[in-house]
Amino acid sequence: MNGIKKKFILASLLGVSLVALFGVAQQQISADEDDERQYPTANDIEIHTVFSFRDAVEESDSFQIYDQVSGFDRGAESPVFTLQGAVDYDRVHLYEAADMTFLHGPSETNHDYGQFDVDVYLHKDGTVFRYFKYSDCSVISYKVQTLFDKEEGWFTSKGFATVDQFQFACNGYKPNNPVFDAVNSSDEKADTQSSLDLKNTQTWADSYRQ
Repeated sequence: MNGIKKKFILASLLGVSLVALFGVAQQQISADEDDERQYPTANDIEIHTVFSFRDAVEESDSFQIYDQVSGFDRGAESPVFTLQGAVDYDRVHLYEAADMTFLHGPSETNHDYGQFDVDVYLHKDGTVFRYFKYSDCSVISYKVQTLFDKEEGWFTSKGFATVDQFQFACNGYKPNNPVFDAVNSSDEKADTQSSLDLKNTQTWADSYRQ
């Protein structure tokens, strides 16, 4: 009986050890998967956006694509740009703006999300290289796409990407060059302000507002 009891205890301890090892392995796999989800960008440039609605300000770091469609010729065209990124939690107000535009139509702006301002920052390690300020914007197109590389999405680790694609039309557009301004201003530091230095009550737009 003692031998059977010892075998039972050893088997129980072995089972507990295997469960613990499995849990550690799962945590490692989850950590590795989180690392793999970081999208690589050339020169490590990241996109930060600030949406200023009538009753809310929403900041997002989850857009991977920013395209300027028009607006450089100020006298001939209105500013239009697109933002695209994997579906994420940090754009709930922007989703509402798209839904309200769908319900009321793009020409109806008499609601909380009818017109808003957008600031787009291109930055690396806290340094903002380019800053584009758009005013009186509205959503003119929104769609969800699932992107994949043909059969490789099904049979390889490349997988699928479900992304939001927004297009905006605005009445105002102003490009900014913060590094140049800092270098050529005797009243400012040579290096641009890091987002980590901002107070909780500040936004990126507050820091670079003209």
